[in-house]
Amino acid sequence: MNNIKYCSFPGTPKAALAELLDRKREAVAVAGGTLTAKTLPETAVNFVDLKNLPLSYIRRSGPDLVIGATATFDEIDNSKLAKNWAGGVLSAAAARCSSQLIRNMATIGGNIARPHSFNIFPAVLLGLDAKVKILYKTGAKTCAFADIYLADFKFRPGRDCLILEVIIPGKTRNWTCRFEKFAKTEASWEAYLTLFMAAEVKSGVVGGIRVTVGALSPKPFRALGAEKALAGARLSAAVIGAAALELERDLEAARASEFKKEAAASLFTRFLTWIQGN
Repeated sequence: MNNIKYCSFPGTPKAALAELLDRKREAVAVAGGTLTAKTLPETAVNFVDLKNLPLSYIRRSGPDLVIGATATFDEIDNSKLAKNWAGGVLSAAAARCSSQLIRNMATIGGNIARPHSFNIFPAVLLGLDAKVKILYKTGAKTCAFADIYLADFKFRPGRDCLILEVIIPGKTRNWTCRFEKFAKTEASWEAYLTLFMAAEVKSGVVGGIRVTVGALSPKPFRALGAEKALAGARLSAAVIGAAALELERDLEAARASEFKKEAAASLFTRFLTWIQGN
């Protein structure tokens, strides 16, 4: 923080972006600020505080659920809309972030703008096929959430663009989902593993499946082997066992330890068994 010479408190997204694009004084965008001390570039001289931006909403837009970038984890945790979407998985994930103090400060935009292994929402948003609306120099655009993690993505959140909102597609509203965070304690920020699981099952047959894994690296990934093992299959003990084995193989490819592979397989098996029984 010793290099900071300017503090900006923009009131609109366009004003905030202008500060970020001013290359004469390198800026760092701060929303909740829970990771700022650990990730602040030594070259940054302009502290751009985003707390005044009108982006803390959680609302419906047509069939979709839209969450403004500065909505806090606590606001998402306690939102009736979030609690009634996809089995309440967004609220459940927000509640597992860390301490109440952190949940009061941390924002969904900040959680996805600065990649870190222990961030909660990336695995969830990847699993829900979310989209992100960003503001950049010549306008605004909506892109797939997964795109912002691509190496050739042109815009760096908090540097070349500003995240405005996260869009959860309406097709996911009635999905059966679960988020699991495997950590030392409930309030631990660090986690051995985070796991998002979603399934659409009709008459015992799996129509749609999503399994995404976080905490192993800053970039979450879909467990495609596990998904393939279940797609179109009728749930049975044998199918569930085979899918859990494929999940272990997916994690092995990600260089996860035996302990983490076994934990993921156990949590996945528990989820599928619960679905089978309901």
